[in-house]
Amino acid sequence: MTRSSMTDRLADLRRSYTGENLSQAVPAVRAGSPLIPAASSVVQAELESRLLIAASAASSYLQFRPPASIIRPAHVFTAVSPGANVRLHLSPDALGPLLYELVPRVEAGFPMGVQGLSYVQHRRSAELRLGAASAVLSGVDAAAWARGMRWVEWMVGFRGLDTVLWTGGVNDPVPELATGSALLRRVNLFASASWIRVLPRDPWFVEWAGGPSVDAVEAALRHPLGGADVSFGFRRQETPAVDIDPDLRTWPWPAEFVSVVTD
Repeated sequence: MTRSSMTDRLADLRRSYTGENLSQAVPAVRAGSPLIPAASSVVQAELESRLLIAASAASSYLQFRPPASIIRPAHVFTAVSPGANVRLHLSPDALGPLLYELVPRVEAGFPMGVQGLSYVQHRRSAELRLGAASAVLSGVDAAAWARGMRWVEWMVGFRGLDTVLWTGGVNDPVPELATGSALLRRVNLFASASWIRVLPRDPWFVEWAGGPSVDAVEAALRHPLGGADVSFGFRRQETPAVDIDPDLRTWPWPAEFVSVVTD
């Protein structure tokens, strides 16, 4: 049956930005709020910007997951439900690398991660908090959280540096918080790319491989309903035609996270 009602069309438009399914997008459209609402506060925008920065860094670890590949998609987030806060859906095995970038710690005397970040465990999700801001990691129950933290602890051991978790952290200002938040809330714009990297500066710089053209991304951000009044610097490159040399494809990962290994 053709999906032709205004609600259906708006839900489909929202999904092109967020990656949500219909059961998530339709109620949001019927609620009558902006199609892609902005962060509800400065601190909410800060948390979302820091999440995007962390996801950008964490995607590199996903590329090195055996068998290492610069062609295989390496996205941390598969979908986002934007509202007063955000609900994020993660790719398989992305939680550990994401937490490694987020969890506040002191590593060899240097602060790492996000200062002041905490979490609350719910039955079927984990909620990251930064002051009054929050972001929900959908599907991350207690077992999944523990598994993600085992990845963090494995990486700490692999690096071999004196590290204390859940203390310290970095609190350097992030420029143009509204920009980082707006991009996280529209993360599905880059779903067809192999990877995305962000550089938080004024303005933010975004680079990706394959997937949408720069013109398509700019048009989506100018859209009167789904767009955002923010400025980005963009660069798109083609997905490499040749992957990493098979002889270089092994990379240390904890065994419980590796379901496909090289010979």
